[in-house]
Amino acid sequence: MKLAFAIFIFSASIAMAQTETDEMMYQAYLQRSQSLWEKALVTQLKLPTKNSFEKLRLAFTYYSLLNGTMASQNETLFDKHVDTAKDLIKEFMAQNPKSGEAPAILSAIYGNEIAYSSLKGMLLGSKSNSLAEKGIKLEPESALAWRIYGTNKFYTPAAFGGDLEEAVKAFEKSIALFESKPDQLKSNWLYIDTLALLGQAYAKTDATDKAIDTYEKALQHEPSFGWVKFSLLPAAQKSK
Repeated sequence: MKLAFAIFIFSASIAMAQTETDEMMYQAYLQRSQSLWEKALVTQLKLPTKNSFEKLRLAFTYYSLLNGTMASQNETLFDKHVDTAKDLIKEFMAQNPKSGEAPAILSAIYGNEIAYSSLKGMLLGSKSNSLAEKGIKLEPESALAWRIYGTNKFYTPAAFGGDLEEAVKAFEKSIALFESKPDQLKSNWLYIDTLALLGQAYAKTDATDKAIDTYEKALQHEPSFGWVKFSLLPAAQKSK
């Protein structure tokens, strides 16, 4: 069965505890709260992991926490969970070879590892690139897979396959897929973070007006998005 990540995460049929996890992760992202990230993971770990849906849900929660450590550069928290997360995702990939979102998540975690230690780029860079490409190939309608592919292109140096124009296209695709299901945008940290990334990609390609429009769109969706409100948007406006 094809794994549709966006449905997995935001479907109305998800149990209450999972909805609570989504809200905790959303608030953890907005507040840059490490304690809330850990609370969300603890909450998710209490739920069953008997089927593919539940296992991928847990993998996404681990990825969310690991990504969340980047804001405060909490490498201790990252190191605490990264190996467990990778083992879980690799096991899931072995059991579900047609999933594109699992390799995308693993690609993102490798990218986080490189961000913490640039020397790991020698070993993990090509793996991360290949996994990101695998993600969009296996699940071309996954907002998550396109977002991670775009992130890979955005942060990878051009000499090693990075491409800002390709990143812009990938982020635009991801956002369009998110927005094709408007009922799934509530408490969705990944959606607003992708808007922030698209704005940055526009800014780096000298599309300043598009960057400003994107940041304003993010604030319309979430007025308390401090990163955009107090940092990204003022910087873009100042650069005009």
